[in-house]
Formats: sequence, C-alpha cells, structure tokens
Amino acid sequence: METSSTLSRRGAEIAAKSIRDLFKSILKDPYDEKKNPNGFVNMGVAENYCMVSEVAAFTNSHLGFTKLDFTYGEGPWGTSRLRKAMAAHMTKYFNAISPVDPEDILVASGVTSLCEMLGFTIADPGDGVLFTRPIYQAFEPDFGLRAGVKPVFTSFEGIDLFSTGCIAKYEDALRAAEAEGTKIRALMLCNPHNPLGACYPKQTIIAIMQFCQKHRLHLLADEIYATSVYEVDDPNAVAFTSVLSFDTAPYIDTDLVHVIYGMSKDFAGGGLRLGMMLIRNKELMGAMGAVTQFGWAGLPSQEIAATMLENEEWLASFIQTSQKTLSARNALCRSILDSKGIKYQPGSNAGFFLWIDLSPWLKPSGPDTEYKDAWEAEDALTKSLVEGGVFINGGKSLSSDTPGRFRIIFSHPEASLHEGFARLFKVLGIK
Repeated sequence: METSSTLSRRGAEIAAKSIRDLFKSILKDPYDEKKNPNGFVNMGVAENYCMVSEVAAFTNSHLGFTKLDFTYGEGPWGTSRLRKAMAAHMTKYFNAISPVDPEDILVASGVTSLCEMLGFTIADPGDGVLFTRPIYQAFEPDFGLRAGVKPVFTSFEGIDLFSTGCIAKYEDALRAAEAEGTKIRALMLCNPHNPLGACYPKQTIIAIMQFCQKHRLHLLADEIYATSVYEVDDPNAVAFTSVLSFDTAPYIDTDLVHVIYGMSKDFAGGGLRLGMMLIRNKELMGAMGAVTQFGWAGLPSQEIAATMLENEEWLASFIQTSQKTLSARNALCRSILDSKGIKYQPGSNAGFFLWIDLSPWLKPSGPDTEYKDAWEAEDALTKSLVEGGVFINGGKSLSSDTPGRFRIIFSHPEASLHEGFARLFKVLGIK
C-alpha cells in the first residue's frame, strides 16, 4: 500500500513542525489556586493574566452588539471607527510628534497576520529580515512559514544590543547574508524588547534608522508593549521612546518606517485577534490592503476594541492599574530570583517577563555525557519543567546565543506566580 504523504512538499514540511501537541499539554489544564490546584502553571505564554478580568467586566457592561456587527462591515482593512480610535490612542500614548492619520492605520486579525502579510509584500521567497539574538520566537514562522522569508539573526556577543555599538553587528550580519545570496529587506526593531523586557535609548533608535536608510531597508517597529512600561528599582532601566515621538525625517525616509501594534498585550486582549499597523507608504498600504482579506479581523472584536479605546476615562485607569500591577509583579519576581541566586537581565522595565539565567542548573554535556551539547541539556531541562507542571520558554526557542537562558512570565496572580516558582525550584533542586 502507498505510504507516501498525501500532502504537497510544503504541506508535509509544515506538518512535521507542528507544535499543536505541546500547546495542548500546556493549555488544556490550567492551574487555579482554588478550582484546580494541580493544574499546569503556564509561565511561558506572554499574556497579561492580571488584567483579563477587567477587560471581561468592561466588555460585559459596555457592549451591545447589533446585527451590523455580524456582517462583513467596511472591508478587510478595519472599520473607520476603530482606525480613528487607534490613531487617537497612538497619538496620545506614543507621544506622537504629530497626529496619527486614521487613513494610515491598517487592521488585521493579529500581529501574526500583519507579519506574514509584510513578508509577502516587502520581500520575495529567500529574502531576509534582520532580527536580534534573542528575539520573540514567533517572528520566524510569522515571516517564513508561508511567505518564505528567512530570519537573519544578529549576534551581539560582547556588545550591548541596546547601544549604538549594535550597528557594527548589523553591518556584519547584512554582509554575511548577502554574501550567501540572501537579500536583506527589513530590520525588526522590537521595542520594548521581547524577551529582554528593556527599551531602546533614542540615540540607538536613530542609529538603527540611519543604518536602514543607508541600505534602503524597511524599519519594522514592533511597539506592541508600548504602554506596558513601568517603574522599577533598577538604574539600568531606560524609558520607552516610540519612533512616532520625534522627527525622523533627518535620519530615514518616512515610507521606510512602519509601526506594528495590537490589542493582545497592552489591552490583555490576545483572544480578540486584532493587530494594527501604521503605514505611511502608499505603495505598501496598497499591497497590504490587497492581501488583508486573508487576515480579515471580525467585527465583534473590532467593536470591543473601539469601545475600549474611545472610553478615555476607563482606558487611562486601566493602563495605570496595569502598569502598577506589572511593576509589583516584576519586583516580586526579582525578589524571588534574588533569594535563590538566579541572575536575570538588568534594565527590564517593560513587558510581562524577565530573561533569566539557568545555565548553572544545566546538566553536564559533551563527550562521555548524556547530552552532546549545552543546547541539548537546555532542551532536557525544559522537558523536566513541563513534567514538573510548569512551562517557561527556553532560550533556544528564542534564538538565544547562550544555552541556559529562559524567559519567565510574571504577569500572573500572585498565587500562580508563587506556585510556578515552587515547581521551578523543585525541578532545579533548589530549597
């Protein structure tokens, strides 16, 4: 009997990389202090779990859908109402130097969809996009799975990637990629950074803009954690600077700078599946608009988002509460790690995570050991943690240069956070 795949070559390759089983094991049985104390503690998926109840309460008390909310609406690029509300939000909270034009906003079914659409419209299969090491793990499939765009990871060994010294490393990565036949089309500026949880100084953003201008690269400014920046007791912390907050004309052409945003992080609305992108390049807006039908955002989600954004009093209170809560959880997480002698990335004042160093707890690797190298030992530790009822992302999945780094999510209720750490320390053998 014929046993070869019934799929296309690309379909078979995608099937072999499926992560559905891992997600099922992590998400199917979530921990709850009272209802499910033996459930799984998920400290790997970056959601603002502390604020989800506020979003649910607001939605239940302020939304009343009409029959029009279940139609196709105005088309796949987003309703006028939502684009106007998001433009006003970005103007205010990103400290935009000039008002954001709603006509420059494109809406899609999440930032994942926007990244895939970008891969399709600014690059050809085999072209590349520059990313830092480490970086958010989903960018690689977002750009590559269907659009066929290569991630070109830039190493910063010996250099602070938030300093202007990063430019030399980007130059090296670009030259090496193009020497191998990979045309670089864009640079992803993840600010605030995921997984490092820190912000770029203005002078480094300017240097990156000048680099992109020199090589005619699109600057993709992922600012999805823009209002999830908070006070921390850390002299290394840097305030958030949006690319919209200063005059960029002296450094880069406006049609090369694009801002990526969405509802999943700052608004604790991952399930809404809404991404927004500011595009001041008419040709790119035309191309993105043409393919948005494959990432068409549903009207009910758009109505929820617009209602949240338009209620300025509620929104200001929500953001303030979120920032205070994240600040407190960040401090708690640092305190717990400090008490056990676990090191973490300094200067982290944004997002829902800390970048921690568990390399001292990796099992020996190399000749005559169970693991051929430290990366294999990291995979084994990740597996042991899952078996111990807690999940955190290993650095390998986040394209880290160094084995033993992990991203840990602290935006949980305190009980969940303490339980997750207890399970982590049990696996590590820390008392």
